[in-house]
Parts: sequence; structure tokens; C-alpha cells
Amino acid sequence: SVWEHGYFGDSRLVDACVQRLRAKIEDDSAAPLYVQTVRGFGYRFGPI
Repeated sequence: SVWEHGYFGDSRLVDACVQRLRAKIEDDSAAPLYVQTVRGFGYRFGPI
């Protein structure tokens, strides 16, 4: 419902953007310290 019924793009766009951001700012993108995934909510920025 976020993209409305007329949206035909990729629904994983935010995930792809976060992945690219992590690759740029994290020392180890497999174990992120700054861009964290919060299950059931989304993402948050800040150290643990």
C-alpha cells in the first residue's frame, strides 16, 4: 500500500539503498555498527 496500486518498481529498493550506504560507511558491512536493522520497524542510524 506504500507504493500504491500503480507502482511497478522494485519493492526492495530501500534494502538496496541501505546495502549501498553500509558499503560506504561501515568498516564491515556484514556486521554494521551505524545503520542497524530493527525487526518489525525498519532501520535506525546510530552506534549500538
